Amino acid sequence: MPTLDLWSNAANWQLRTLFRSALGSLLMVDNPTSSKPVYLCSPWISDFVVFDNRFCDFDVLVPSCSGTPRIWLSDCLRQLGKLHEVRVVSRNTEVSRQFFGRLGLSSGVETRYAADSLHEKGFLTPHFYFEGSMNVTYSGVHINAEKVAYHAGDDAVVVERIGRAYLELNRRWGQMAS
Repeated sequence: MPTLDLWSNAANWQLRTLFRSALGSLLMVDNPTSSKPVYLCSPWISDFVVFDNRFCDFDVLVPSCSGTPRIWLSDCLRQLGKLHEVRVVSRNTEVSRQFFGRLGLSSGVETRYAADSLHEKGFLTPHFYFEGSMNVTYSGVHINAEKVAYHAGDDAVVVERIGRAYLELNRRWGQMAS
Protein backbone atom coordinates (compact mmCIF):
# COMPACT_ATOMS: atom_id res chain seq x y z
CA MET A 1 0.00 0.00 0.00
CA PRO A 2 1.98 3.02 -1.22
CA THR A 3 -0.41 5.75 -0.01
CA LEU A 4 -2.92 5.80 2.81
CA ASP A 5 -5.42 8.66 3.11
CA LEU A 6 -6.70 9.27 6.63
CA TRP A 7 -9.55 11.50 7.73
CA SER A 8 -9.53 11.84 11.46
CA ASN A 9 -11.59 13.27 14.26
CA ALA A 10 -11.40 13.09 18.03
CA ALA A 11 -12.85 9.57 18.06
CA ASN A 12 -10.47 8.33 15.36
CA TRP A 13 -7.35 6.64 16.72
CA GLN A 14 -5.84 5.77 13.31
CA LEU A 15 -3.91 9.01 12.79
CA ARG A 16 -2.29 9.10 16.22
CA THR A 17 -1.48 5.38 16.01
CA LEU A 18 0.12 5.81 12.59
CA PHE A 19 2.09 8.85 13.80
CA ARG A 20 3.37 6.91 16.84
CA SER A 21 4.22 3.85 14.76
CA ALA A 22 6.07 5.84 12.12
CA LEU A 23 8.07 7.74 14.75
CA GLY A 24 8.77 4.52 16.64
CA SER A 25 10.06 2.83 13.48
CA LEU A 26 12.57 5.65 12.99
CA LEU A 27 13.74 5.34 16.59
CA MET A 28 14.44 1.64 16.11
CA VAL A 29 16.89 2.17 13.24
CA ASP A 30 20.30 2.55 14.88
CA ASN A 31 22.25 2.36 11.60
CA PRO A 32 20.50 4.65 9.09
CA THR A 33 20.93 3.67 5.46
CA SER A 34 20.31 7.18 4.15
CA SER A 35 22.16 10.42 4.62
CA LYS A 36 18.97 12.41 4.03
CA PRO A 37 17.64 14.39 6.99
CA VAL A 38 14.33 13.87 8.72
CA TYR A 39 12.10 16.94 8.37
CA LEU A 40 9.23 17.97 10.62
CA CYS A 41 7.46 21.02 9.23
CA SER A 42 4.45 22.64 10.86
CA PRO A 43 3.35 26.28 11.34
CA TRP A 44 2.46 25.39 14.93
CA ILE A 45 4.36 22.76 16.84
CA SER A 46 4.00 21.87 20.48
CA ASP A 47 5.05 19.15 22.86
CA PHE A 48 2.67 16.29 23.60
CA VAL A 49 2.91 12.75 24.87
CA VAL A 50 3.71 10.32 22.06
CA PHE A 51 4.17 7.12 24.07
CA ASP A 52 2.40 6.03 27.24
CA ASN A 53 5.36 4.43 29.02
CA ARG A 54 3.78 3.52 32.37
CA PHE A 55 4.83 -0.10 31.88
CA CYS A 56 8.26 0.81 30.43
CA ASP A 57 7.23 -0.64 27.04
CA PHE A 58 9.07 2.10 25.14
CA ASP A 59 12.24 2.44 27.24
CA VAL A 60 14.30 0.88 24.46
CA LEU A 61 13.17 3.52 21.94
CA VAL A 62 14.08 6.52 24.10
CA PRO A 63 16.61 5.31 26.70
CA SER A 64 16.89 8.75 28.33
CA CYS A 65 13.23 8.36 29.39
CA SER A 66 13.67 4.89 30.84
CA GLY A 67 11.29 4.42 33.75
CA THR A 68 9.30 7.61 33.08
CA PRO A 69 5.54 7.28 32.59
CA ARG A 70 5.34 9.51 29.50
CA ILE A 71 7.59 10.05 26.49
CA TRP A 72 7.07 13.42 24.85
CA LEU A 73 7.61 14.49 21.23
CA SER A 74 10.67 16.53 22.31
CA ASP A 75 12.16 13.39 23.93
CA CYS A 76 11.59 11.43 20.72
CA LEU A 77 13.18 14.12 18.55
CA ARG A 78 16.23 14.41 20.83
CA GLN A 79 16.71 10.63 20.59
CA LEU A 80 16.11 10.72 16.84
CA GLY A 81 18.76 13.45 16.59
CA LYS A 82 21.30 10.92 17.89
CA LEU A 83 20.45 8.58 15.01
CA HIS A 84 19.64 10.90 12.09
CA GLU A 85 20.02 14.50 11.05
CA VAL A 86 16.73 16.11 12.16
CA ARG A 87 15.42 19.45 10.93
CA VAL A 88 12.35 21.11 12.42
CA VAL A 89 10.67 24.07 10.73
CA SER A 90 7.93 26.21 12.28
CA ARG A 91 6.67 29.77 12.50
CA ASN A 92 8.13 32.01 15.17
CA THR A 93 5.24 31.75 17.64
CA GLU A 94 5.23 31.55 21.43
CA VAL A 95 4.22 27.88 21.30
CA SER A 96 6.98 27.01 18.80
CA ARG A 97 9.58 28.95 20.81
CA GLN A 98 8.59 26.99 23.93
CA PHE A 99 8.85 23.72 22.02
CA PHE A 100 12.25 24.62 20.55
CA GLY A 101 13.36 25.57 24.09
CA ARG A 102 12.34 22.13 25.36
CA LEU A 103 14.41 20.53 22.60
CA GLY A 104 17.49 22.40 23.81
CA LEU A 105 20.44 23.71 21.86
CA SER A 106 22.57 20.60 22.12
CA SER A 107 19.82 18.16 21.22
CA GLY A 108 21.17 17.15 17.81
CA VAL A 109 18.06 18.65 16.25
CA GLU A 110 18.35 21.72 14.03
CA THR A 111 15.49 24.21 14.22
CA ARG A 112 14.60 27.13 12.00
CA TYR A 113 11.79 29.63 11.90
CA ALA A 114 10.01 30.13 8.61
CA ALA A 115 8.14 33.18 7.40
CA ASP A 116 4.71 33.82 8.86
CA SER A 117 3.26 32.69 5.53
CA LEU A 118 4.31 29.07 6.22
CA HIS A 119 1.25 26.86 6.10
CA GLU A 120 2.85 23.58 5.01
CA LYS A 121 2.63 20.58 7.29
CA GLY A 122 4.63 17.42 6.86
CA PHE A 123 6.85 14.73 8.34
CA LEU A 124 9.41 13.63 5.76
CA THR A 125 11.89 10.78 6.02
CA PRO A 126 13.66 8.64 3.42
CA HIS A 127 11.13 5.89 4.24
CA PHE A 128 7.80 7.70 4.49
CA TYR A 129 6.11 11.07 4.11
CA PHE A 130 3.09 12.46 5.98
CA GLU A 131 1.44 15.47 4.36
CA GLY A 132 -1.87 17.17 4.93
CA SER A 133 -3.75 19.50 7.23
CA MET A 134 -2.38 18.26 10.58
CA ASN A 135 -0.28 20.63 12.66
CA VAL A 136 2.21 18.81 14.87
CA THR A 137 0.44 19.69 18.10
CA TYR A 138 -1.65 17.78 20.61
CA SER A 139 -4.80 19.14 18.98
CA GLY A 140 -3.60 18.29 15.48
CA VAL A 141 -2.77 14.68 16.35
CA HIS A 142 -5.52 13.98 18.92
CA ILE A 143 -8.49 16.34 18.57
CA ASN A 144 -8.96 18.19 15.28
CA ALA A 145 -10.60 16.73 12.22
CA GLU A 146 -7.66 16.32 9.85
CA LYS A 147 -6.91 14.89 6.42
CA VAL A 148 -3.45 13.35 6.08
CA ALA A 149 -1.84 11.33 3.31
CA TYR A 150 0.82 8.82 4.34
CA HIS A 151 3.18 7.70 1.58
CA ALA A 152 5.51 4.74 2.12
CA GLY A 153 7.12 1.94 0.16
CA ASP A 154 9.25 1.53 -2.92
CA ASP A 155 6.50 2.13 -5.46
CA ALA A 156 7.80 4.49 -8.19
CA VAL A 157 5.09 7.06 -7.48
CA VAL A 158 5.94 7.14 -3.76
CA VAL A 159 9.69 7.33 -4.38
CA GLU A 160 9.12 10.25 -6.75
CA ARG A 161 6.81 12.04 -4.27
CA ILE A 162 9.35 11.68 -1.45
CA GLY A 163 12.14 12.83 -3.77
CA ARG A 164 10.19 15.96 -4.80
CA ALA A 165 9.39 16.71 -1.15
CA TYR A 166 13.12 16.51 -0.32
CA LEU A 167 14.00 18.86 -3.17
CA GLU A 168 11.49 21.43 -1.93
CA LEU A 169 12.25 21.17 1.80
CA ASN A 170 16.03 21.22 1.21
CA ARG A 171 15.56 24.37 -0.94
CA ARG A 172 13.41 26.05 1.70
CA TRP A 173 15.77 25.03 4.50
CA GLY A 174 18.65 26.69 2.65
CA GLN A 175 16.67 29.92 2.32
CA MET A 176 15.90 30.20 6.02
CA ALA A 177 18.29 31.86 8.44
CA SER A 178 19.74 29.58 11.09
